[in-house]
Amino acid sequence: MSSGDRMQNELADIETKLASARKAADAPGASARDKADLKLLEQEYLAARRALYRQRDSETDKSHHTDTKEKVDEKLDEALEATFPGSDPVSFVEPAPVKEKDSSLPEVKLADQQAPQKAKAARKAK
Repeated sequence: MSSGDRMQNELADIETKLASARKAADAPGASARDKADLKLLEQEYLAARRALYRQRDSETDKSHHTDTKEKVDEKLDEALEATFPGSDPVSFVEPAPVKEKDSSLPEVKLADQQAPQKAKAARKAK
């Protein structure tokens, strides 16, 4: 039995309970509890209907798994594999390339001093 079938059966069960609760709440001398139970069952029924609708929608339309989400997941997986367990949180954010006019900034000069080979390779790649 698929999950859709199970949800459909659950919805049918809730409908039966809801019909019984309506009779009890509409009966003469119905207590406040009977009316409160009816409201709770109505909410449960609506939630089950929405869940079934969402499931059917997601089964027929797989477009909610976009390429962007897959790319982000892949980058996070790569970053997670590259980090030591217990180190800083995983991040795949990469710095923007340095433009020629930015080479006079103190941060760029410091980076060039700390890793001159990497800075030269980055400039050649442009």
